[in-house]
Amino acid sequence: MKKLGFTLAEVLITLVIIGVIAAMTVPTLMNNTNAQEYRSALKKAISGLNQALTLNYALEGLSANDYSTGTDLVNDVFKKRMSVIEGETSFTNTTACDASDVFTTADGMLFCVKGFKGNQAADDQTSACNTYNTKPCTEDGNDGANIWIDVNGSKNPNMVTSNSKRPRDIYQATIYAQKVVPYGDPTQEVMFDKTVEVGENTPGEGG
Repeated sequence: MKKLGFTLAEVLITLVIIGVIAAMTVPTLMNNTNAQEYRSALKKAISGLNQALTLNYALEGLSANDYSTGTDLVNDVFKKRMSVIEGETSFTNTTACDASDVFTTADGMLFCVKGFKGNQAADDQTSACNTYNTKPCTEDGNDGANIWIDVNGSKNPNMVTSNSKRPRDIYQATIYAQKVVPYGDPTQEVMFDKTVEVGENTPGEGG
């Protein structure tokens, strides 16, 4: 009786085709997964920072405005109200951060407070760090970011997100007297799921 089956050549051709398809689809799937993880982690980070400020105000009656420096805010609010562990003391990004202003949470996220200034005119809506939350707690009237967030700590790619279509692991946020908000269009778009198209990859970028 004649037996029918696949020849070795047919099996090899099939395996080659499967390999080509896998090579084309796996990077996209990995990028999609990473992007979703970064987005979820960013939301968790912002939420944790806001909960810390809210809890501190409820227990101590103190908002961010009541702390003079970023180091004071880190030590007296974030390290007390968040699950902070002994971790990295340096923050890998384009901005150097003092070790005293860097902290790591139990879920592996890395934070750096930089450019923060409190103890300003709390009741003046035009003043930085006022309790009406109309101006951020920044130095010299700067309206920029004053906290950096690396959602996966020291793990790669350690790149600042500059395009919401390609979310990376480092983001910027701004501290107000009683809240923390994402800073800049890319971070806001990732945070609020706006115009985010995952699956694109830039040559040479990790993640």
